[in-house]
Amino acid sequence: MSAASGMAIQKQSPKLTLADRIDIIKNKRFFPLAFPLAMLAVLVVLFAVLTGGQFLQGSVVKNIFNQSFIVGTMATAVAFIYSTGNIDFSVGNVMGLACVFGALAYEVTESMPVMIAVTLVGGIALMMCNCTLCIACHIKPAMVAIVAMSIYSALCTVLVGADPIRVDYQASKALEGGFRYGTFILYFLVCLILYHRTAIGRKLRFIGGNETCAVQTGINTTKAQIIAFVFAGVGVGLAGVYQTIRTTSVAQTVGSGMGMDVMLATVLGGMSIFGGTKSNVYAGLIGAITVTVLNTGLLMLGVSSTMIQGVRGVIFLLLVFLNSERQKTLPSRQQF
Repeated sequence: MSAASGMAIQKQSPKLTLADRIDIIKNKRFFPLAFPLAMLAVLVVLFAVLTGGQFLQGSVVKNIFNQSFIVGTMATAVAFIYSTGNIDFSVGNVMGLACVFGALAYEVTESMPVMIAVTLVGGIALMMCNCTLCIACHIKPAMVAIVAMSIYSALCTVLVGADPIRVDYQASKALEGGFRYGTFILYFLVCLILYHRTAIGRKLRFIGGNETCAVQTGINTTKAQIIAFVFAGVGVGLAGVYQTIRTTSVAQTVGSGMGMDVMLATVLGGMSIFGGTKSNVYAGLIGAITVTVLNTGLLMLGVSSTMIQGVRGVIFLLLVFLNSERQKTLPSRQQF
């Protein structure tokens, strides 16, 4: 081939636009992990500079860790649901009612193991209640969640009353160390293996990518949805246990508003709430830390809570918009 013909072919080939280049970067295999971590690092450095280093004090860092622990557990749990392209933002209220069940059981038995078991079972049972309504009535989880939020919130108000239900302080603080860290690490590792190394995770992501195609290949979407809600229920129940032993009491407003925190943590962690191949189980944990860093940093800078909610809303909409399109490249083996 002559140099002239080579130049002619090069001139005829279309040039990549800025949008095309951005799409290529977004579809890189490690982008969903690298971008959230880079964003978290930027926020930490920014707030550290703006607060004159106070943001990096030990007490602040410990508070960020404790606050992000509960949201991170729930966000890890709902990754199984979000990967199918469904959304359930009632998980905060589910966690709250599970906490109430556990605290009431403790009032009767004064046993921490009983409280933990009842909270776990309550989280699974309530999530399965949502799942049953979705399957039996053929309703999207988001629609069921709207009704569930009102019902579970009302039950919390009725069961708790005006005064919070107390749990033994010393017993709770004893569980904040090894028990909390050990159970979370175990749960996270199990989720990580099942989601990224077994057929369960591949099927859930396949359903989120193209449900019609998944059905045609023989995947039982009903069974997959039940599995997703069971794992979500375990995580929400665990988050309820962590919430109770951290606060040593359960009020009627427990869990209110946490559903939005979980959704924001999910998208900040680099996972698309529309499911599919971009889904991953570790996004919620990274996003939960990012959300807490953002909230804490803005509060330390004197920003009002109302403005913080506005900033969070804008960031959420922006990230949803950036993740709203289906990827244009063919799926790779690693993605499924």
